[in-house]
Amino acid sequence: MKKPGTGYLFKRGKTYWLEFTVDGQRFRQSLETRDKAEAKQKADAKLQPYRAGTEADRLAVIASRIQSAKATAATSGTTATLLNSWSLFLALDKERRPFPGPATLAQYEGHWGAFVDWIRENAPSVKTLAAVREDHAVRFIRHLNAQGLNDGTVNKYKRFLKMFFRVMAKPYGLPENPFGSIQTNKMVVQTAKQPFTVEELHKIVDKAKGEMKTLYLLGFGTGLRLGDCCTLLWGEVDLARRKIERVPRKTARRGVAVKIGLPVELAAHLSALPRSGPYVLPGLAAEYEAGKAPNITKRIQSHLEACGILTVKPGTGGDTGNRAVVLKGFHSFRHSYVSLNAAAGTPQATMQKLVGHGSPAMTLHYLTPTDSMVLQAADALPALLEGPKVGKAPAPEIMVPAAEVRALVEKLTAKNAAQIRAQLLKMLEG
Repeated sequence: MKKPGTGYLFKRGKTYWLEFTVDGQRFRQSLETRDKAEAKQKADAKLQPYRAGTEADRLAVIASRIQSAKATAATSGTTATLLNSWSLFLALDKERRPFPGPATLAQYEGHWGAFVDWIRENAPSVKTLAAVREDHAVRFIRHLNAQGLNDGTVNKYKRFLKMFFRVMAKPYGLPENPFGSIQTNKMVVQTAKQPFTVEELHKIVDKAKGEMKTLYLLGFGTGLRLGDCCTLLWGEVDLARRKIERVPRKTARRGVAVKIGLPVELAAHLSALPRSGPYVLPGLAAEYEAGKAPNITKRIQSHLEACGILTVKPGTGGDTGNRAVVLKGFHSFRHSYVSLNAAAGTPQATMQKLVGHGSPAMTLHYLTPTDSMVLQAADALPALLEGPKVGKAPAPEIMVPAAEVRALVEKLTAKNAAQIRAQLLKMLEG
């Protein structure tokens, strides 16, 4: 099987393209050359960040590349050409452009490469960003539609290219944003993953064995994404207090950990597992970190189908000639986790913190779920394993020293109320 940071070359017309996979997502990028040797050199340079084993390593390589781009930009003048614009874009500071993760950045680079390749074929006289006009933007979007891309994918191109020209306009004196008036399709219907029914959840777990069984229990019992479940560390699992604290891979650049309570049966299942290294699922972790996430996903989909679960929208995928619209997959465990907790009355603010979602509400920024809150969420989930049911133990009782509480209350004034309140809450959290 392929190692991380590998891909293969292919041609579209006379131009070489590169196809590769990052965190289970497939990308295709134009290499903007017709020479095979040059294409191999460009492919090697593009794949360098994705050969790193961990998210942190990848971000470090990307950071190094950005520093190199900044140095080049500082000595290359101010003219933004189609060929150097990507490096100039990378060199922009955080205040000027978005700083996404490696997978999204790869997607952006692919979008830009496709646009540059189209310009070279259809408007060869255009050499600089300043020479790109709205007519070129309109024709490029028509080209994408003619290629049979769905409206959602075309919208991604529109949003990226509008953002790209917007952030490049001021530093490089662009006269207009050619994509500024290009409208996204507001009628796009996004087919979100559907949650599993409780009956389906029982079938999935009952028919699974080994690490795959544990993987499904983790997905359902924690709501974590596939990559986080596969690479979960024992050091992130506190079985005594029935909780997990982990920085999700998707938002690793922010460094914010999520705290998730473990259902009683999941905690018992994990307690019975043998330990052979730092990973809870060592086999799946090795496979995932080796860039073989698509293989894991294929096994998951095959298992779901073997359980009689409809995974793909009828009329799509297979030999239909239409791109598969996936209805249910591993991410459906996350949907099930949220849906069942909501039905059980878990507060929305707690759920948003558990699954690591952002919120415009300022108060949510300060919310830190206590152990009792995350255990309440965990205990709201139905049991899936057969056999004698394990009673749901109450949250650990926090012993609060009465003398310390009294001393704090006696110090309470209008000026220090917020500080005293914070100290009392910290004592209650244990």
